[in-house]
Amino acid sequence: MSHAYMLRGAADTGKRYFATRLAQFLLCRSPIADSACGECSICRLNEAGNNPDLLLIEAEDGGKVIKVDQIRELKSFLETSSHAFGRRIIIIDTAESLGISSANALLKGLEEPPTDVLFLLLADRPKAVLPTIASRCQIINLPKPVLWQSLAWLGEEINETTSELELLLELTQGHPFAARAMHRAGTSAQVQEIGEGLLQLLQGGIPPLTLAARYAKSQPAEVLRVLGFWLSSLTKYRLCGRQDLLKGATLKKAAMTFLGTADEAVLPTRALFSLYNAVTAAQGQLAGTANPNSQLMLEDLLLRLRELVQKEGTTRTLR
Repeated sequence: MSHAYMLRGAADTGKRYFATRLAQFLLCRSPIADSACGECSICRLNEAGNNPDLLLIEAEDGGKVIKVDQIRELKSFLETSSHAFGRRIIIIDTAESLGISSANALLKGLEEPPTDVLFLLLADRPKAVLPTIASRCQIINLPKPVLWQSLAWLGEEINETTSELELLLELTQGHPFAARAMHRAGTSAQVQEIGEGLLQLLQGGIPPLTLAARYAKSQPAEVLRVLGFWLSSLTKYRLCGRQDLLKGATLKKAAMTFLGTADEAVLPTRALFSLYNAVTAAQGQLAGTANPNSQLMLEDLLLRLRELVQKEGTTRTLR
């Protein structure tokens, strides 16, 4: 094996889960087929989270940046022999969270690692990883699970109907770990409330700036998630007219308000898709380290959404 691998893929699709399982397999004294035995002393340490030969580094206290002091602590880990006289593994979640100082502190370890050390770096946004870090790793691309895989896994994690699981995956753009987190956090009521706010916006009952101010400080990510789901669903409905693509009564009302029937809709699909791309870009900015102004971000997107409705309404009047 190489001394360092970078696992690249979309957020909340299982990279950390995969890295942890891989580390446990490599550290296990008696691995079975393609998994750890779960019974040896090393597996018991892994289960308890107390294995001194497995180190996880991530941003502290809910922050977005891995601090240089955290990387400097690696020095003692690298200089200490394995407690089990075997391999030592370092998981860094995520590589784009490394600032310049943190990356520079990590470089020496990546360039001259001890023979028994393996680095596993995770990356949600590979282009944001510093080239000096990426160039020293072997790349493994992990694709997003297909629908049936995600449904099967969620079905083992969540006791809900298939239609509810499908809705969770739709809301999280097919990211199963985000879907599980949403269910565990009980955010269904929040999603419903945001959807009703978006419907009011489309119907002219609430100004875009007012709706943006309501959620900018506490739930900007949830608004982007619901808005992205709506735009994706409306685009699909615009293309093929299938009612089953509209999940939930609020979204169906929005489709009728926004588009009418698919056959009579005059709003170009390109306009919907363009706004969806803008929402996706905003989600990337919000998840990054740049700390964007969430209120201005939501104001811009909701104003654009309202303008699309007004343009469509004017076109219908002319017709």
